[in-house]
Amino acid sequence: MKLLCYEWGGYLQYDIYCFCRENGICTESFTWKFSDKNKDEAFAHWFREHVDEGRFDAVLSINYWPMLSRMAKEKGLKYIAWCYDNPLNVIDIEDTLNNPNNYVFLYDRIQTEQYLRAGFDTVYYLPLGVNGARLSRIQMSAADRRKYGAEAALVGSLYESRLQELRALADEYIQGYLDASLAAQQNLYGCYLFDEMVTEHLVERFNKYIGSRHPESSFRLKKEALTFALASEVTRRERLLLLTILGRRFDTRLYSFHESTILEGVKCFPPVDYVTEMPKVFACSKINLNPVLRCIQSGIPLRALDVMGMGGFLLSSWQPELAEYFENGRELVLYESVGDAVEKAGFYLSHEELREQIAARGRKKVLDQYTLQERMKQILQTAGISQG
Repeated sequence: MKLLCYEWGGYLQYDIYCFCRENGICTESFTWKFSDKNKDEAFAHWFREHVDEGRFDAVLSINYWPMLSRMAKEKGLKYIAWCYDNPLNVIDIEDTLNNPNNYVFLYDRIQTEQYLRAGFDTVYYLPLGVNGARLSRIQMSAADRRKYGAEAALVGSLYESRLQELRALADEYIQGYLDASLAAQQNLYGCYLFDEMVTEHLVERFNKYIGSRHPESSFRLKKEALTFALASEVTRRERLLLLTILGRRFDTRLYSFHESTILEGVKCFPPVDYVTEMPKVFACSKINLNPVLRCIQSGIPLRALDVMGMGGFLLSSWQPELAEYFENGRELVLYESVGDAVEKAGFYLSHEELREQIAARGRKKVLDQYTLQERMKQILQTAGISQG
């Protein structure tokens, strides 16, 4: 078997290569910066020149890339996309998603069901997994614990939402409606309101207003862009508030591309390498925060599995599939508001033995049932590709 792998720095890439080497699967990788995910004639020319028919069994990528689907279809190749982003955030995805050569694996069950109901039978529900063998080999030194130790830590984005920019373009009614939508979603976990609250009629009114004020502009807003802006803004506010309160009470760290001057008491650090540093942050932090991006409607984010797989204690916002597949209070701890999160963080920081027992049970569950090795076997089997 031979896979052609698109490499762009996705988190799972290194571990997929490890799996392939361990199982005798040949891989060849390439990189490309697409001028447009849906249409890139330079890439099409390159692909036609460099990819011979019959040379590969499939094209594989982390997340979904329409041009890979198009060109793999042209060459008669299967296209496998294993996605850890939700939503896929691809403009006009409907144009290629149902290509018959596609095998697109999504970790959010609600999103998968939405695509299936819409007639896209090329998508498959598959929770994410971690390379337990790699995580089990990582040892913490005294220097690591001094470097990465903290009472609470978040590894992740603060999100730069476009909502305020979009809101400034809208009329007063839409501005009020967006504000009310944010307020309704802010303290509601496990139920995603924006898909229903942002109607096509609302988007049409938005675009008509922009057209009347700026007739020279070709800008037209799409529903997906507005819902993502709302979800990003809610998540940004939650993370800033949670970190600010925790930073005033505990030794709190943020590892992120983003910094914020309003994060009083929070120690801000640059992003950490997924393979070499991130596991050490998770192992050395007493509380690992997981405020889930709100447009992830039900699925278990990769960060949650990475934390537990490394034996870290996970304090996560309430998420349907986390609550379904893991036992709250025994394998992880879920919160239902920022206040609830702060209270639980304080409790578990003062109950070390209980915290460590929960982390150990969470690790066992992940290493037993959420391994990348088993997920890759499921992916190849579903795509009808033999490992022999």
